[in-house]
Amino acid sequence: MRFRMLVFAIAWAGSAHAATISVQSAGPEKPAVVIVHGTLEAADGERFFAKVARLPSALVRFESNGGSVVTGIQIGEIIRLREFHTIVPAGARCASACALAWLGGSQRFMGPGARIGLHAASDPRSGQTANVANALMGAYLTRVGLPYSAVVYLARTAPNSVTWLSFADAKRLGIEVTLLNAAGKLDLPARTRVGTAGALDLSAPAFP
Repeated sequence: MRFRMLVFAIAWAGSAHAATISVQSAGPEKPAVVIVHGTLEAADGERFFAKVARLPSALVRFESNGGSVVTGIQIGEIIRLREFHTIVPAGARCASACALAWLGGSQRFMGPGARIGLHAASDPRSGQTANVANALMGAYLTRVGLPYSAVVYLARTAPNSVTWLSFADAKRLGIEVTLLNAAGKLDLPARTRVGTAGALDLSAPAFP
C-alpha cells in the first residue's frame, strides 16, 4: 500500500528546473526515490552510480529531453542490475537517452500524459545516423528484455525525428509498462517485489 501511494505521489509531482540527480528518502521500509531531471551528460553515468550505490531499492523518476546515448545506456544497465523500478510522471517528457534509461526498469511506470520518445542515435557533429551507437542501443534493448520487434520499431526512427511510445504501442510490442490512469488507479501483479533487499510485497491489485 505504501509503495503504491508513493508511486502515485511521484507520478503527479511537479518538475524541477535544473539538471540534477538527487535521492530522496520516502521513509522507513520504503524504496528511495531517485530523481533524474535534465540533459544527460557524459559524466552522469558515474554520478548516478555514486548516488545509488548504497540503495537497497529505489524508484527512479525521469524527466529529460535526452543527451548522451552511452550515458542513458549506462544508467539503464545500473537500474536493471539493481532491479530498480522506473517512472515517467504525469505530463512529463522523457526522450532519447532518457527513454533508454527508463527502459532499464525491472518494472516501468507511466503517468497520465507522459511522453516517452525514442529514435536512432546520431553523430552530434554530422547529425547522421551513428552505426556504432545504434548497435550498442540495439544490444542494450535486447538485454533489458525487449523483443526484437520492439527493438526494430524503436530504432528505425530517424535521428531528427521521434517515435512517442504510447501505452497501446508498448502493449502491442511486448514492452512491459504499468500505466497510472487519471483516476489514480495502478494495476499491479500480485506480490510485486521492489528491489533486491528490504523489498516490499504488494498484494492488492490497485489503489483504493
